[in-house]
Amino acid sequence: MVTITFIYKIKNVNKTFYGKYISDYMSDDHEGLDNEIKNLLLDGINKYRNSENKKKIKEKNLLVGVLSCSTNDNYLDYYTPDEIECFDFYYKQFKQTQIYINGKKIT
Repeated sequence: MVTITFIYKIKNVNKTFYGKYISDYMSDDHEGLDNEIKNLLLDGINKYRNSENKKKIKEKNLLVGVLSCSTNDNYLDYYTPDEIECFDFYYKQFKQTQIYINGKKIT
């Protein structure tokens, strides 16, 4: 299991948001974890905003900072579903993808 915790900012919004990514795989062929997360985050936020009839966020208006990353070898990253409500954005991908915003499942 790969776990990445991160913060993100949306330009012109005076707030720092918190996110978590959990998956059984993350390619090591990437241009930075922040960029990998940014693409998934942008897609998830825009799906949510679309369902709320809000304008989409452009990629240039989203900033991501990785706080931590653990790989399959780390046995200390176990979690319970209770933590989902603690994050502004929560992305879980195993057999299927589940995305939560503010604790509410959007996919």
